[in-house]
Amino acid sequence: MDEQSKPVILAVDDTPENLDVVRGLLAPEYQVKMAPSGKIALKIAESQQPDLILLDIMMPDMDGYEVCRRLKRNPITADIPVIFLTAKGETADEAEGFEIGAADYIHKPVNPPILKARVKTHLALKQNMDALQQTTAALAQAKEKMEKELNVGKQIQLSMLPTSQPDDDAFTVAATMRAALQVGGDLYDYFFISPREFCVCIGDVSDKGVPASLFMAVTKTLLRANASNDISTASILTRINDELAVDNESCMFVTMFLAICDLQTGNVRYTNAGHNPPFIKRADGEIVSITGIHGPVAGAVEGLAYKQSELQLKQGDLLFLYTDGVSEAMNANDAMFEEKQIADQLVKLVGNDPAQAIEAVLSAVDEFAAGCEQSDDITMLGFRFEADNQAMAQHNIELTLTNQLSEIDRINDSFNEFAESAEIPMGVSLKINMVFDELLNNIISYAYEDQNAHDIRIRVDLISTRLVITIEDDGVPFNPFMRAEPDTDASLEDREIGGLGIHLVKKVMSEVSYKRHFDRNRLTLIKQLDE
Repeated sequence: MDEQSKPVILAVDDTPENLDVVRGLLAPEYQVKMAPSGKIALKIAESQQPDLILLDIMMPDMDGYEVCRRLKRNPITADIPVIFLTAKGETADEAEGFEIGAADYIHKPVNPPILKARVKTHLALKQNMDALQQTTAALAQAKEKMEKELNVGKQIQLSMLPTSQPDDDAFTVAATMRAALQVGGDLYDYFFISPREFCVCIGDVSDKGVPASLFMAVTKTLLRANASNDISTASILTRINDELAVDNESCMFVTMFLAICDLQTGNVRYTNAGHNPPFIKRADGEIVSITGIHGPVAGAVEGLAYKQSELQLKQGDLLFLYTDGVSEAMNANDAMFEEKQIADQLVKLVGNDPAQAIEAVLSAVDEFAAGCEQSDDITMLGFRFEADNQAMAQHNIELTLTNQLSEIDRINDSFNEFAESAEIPMGVSLKINMVFDELLNNIISYAYEDQNAHDIRIRVDLISTRLVITIEDDGVPFNPFMRAEPDTDASLEDREIGGLGIHLVKKVMSEVSYKRHFDRNRLTLIKQLDE
């Protein structure tokens, strides 16, 4: 064995003859360093950190017990095994040595086979202990790295969930998700499909942790993608199911409740894919459980066709969605929280505020569980319909024109009659007339590649202080709002032809957007009347 690779033994004794004996016995297999006193031994031990120390007890100035105590107090030398070499054979002496950290005792005069065997054994124990500590440190480092990555994953997952209240007087919405692990498999979402239609959704993936969180992210992405050009909850879930089921080797699935609310009428289309039955808390206090399943869990089997139902919300009604982490929360007696206790909390609720409803149910769950570990993700969503259905239903108009320029005047006349009945200011009406002139002229003149008659559909809704106009045509795909802004500071000679009309439309309206929707162009324009 190479000298440098041999284990290092530090022998400490104030008698040179004893050191020579130890060195003679161990030198063939080990590097043996010698110290004639405790003070020198402490310096060598701290600077060179031997693999094992053979320590005499009876020494002048500083005995072996004190040397051992100082070795064990020093973090650098604390883990070095110490074997006492001593002529003292009393049990009390050995007990004192073990109490201060000695690994073993060898009695003088030294028996060579015993010395070699004990040294070999304790060096093996030390090597195993060092290996264990290295493994423990590596595991701790890996755990810390994993926890950091999971925390990043948690932040990414939470960033995918909406948190702010949309700026709309027609409803109030709130939601929360509390994962059982650092990342969870529950999901919720809410977003506008159009200025008039608002989507809410809740779901529960069949697992927890990282796999469930990834499946949750995919599900939420599919929801947004499919809802962007569809207003049928049955159709949306049918397509989500088919896409989740493709190559689903992990056999994961998700329960979902998906609803789309018409913000003008309060009509709600919904589909339940194997999810817990939501509640409606009516403004008058009545509690309604929305029972009925429109299909199995999503992602398990391809080719399923989901169905949908409708319900009606009135002003002040609360739609309350939750996952089974709420209804199946357990206490110390293995009893479950159950749906009835959710309904009980909603009954006590005053005002049907969504955030207060969530807080009340969550507090009740925590009180029921009484400190028991949370076994599943807990997610809730509340949606309160605020609009006055009766008043709002009177303020909308649907118009249809063919692709003839002469039709534009008729559309403006019909809109002006509507505006007068809805008490829309004359100045706003004139601006909308200009918007119709520009956009309809563009569509009629450039959207069609044939000479056939085509219908252009217009819908106007007055929702609170917001005027929402939707224009749809079946022309070639074209987004007029993507056109570069004209340089209004340039002279007429230097200015490019075209674009000024669209520029004025964007200036007049509060918001404008374009979407290609089922082979149709859809322009959505919003005018805030209180600006």
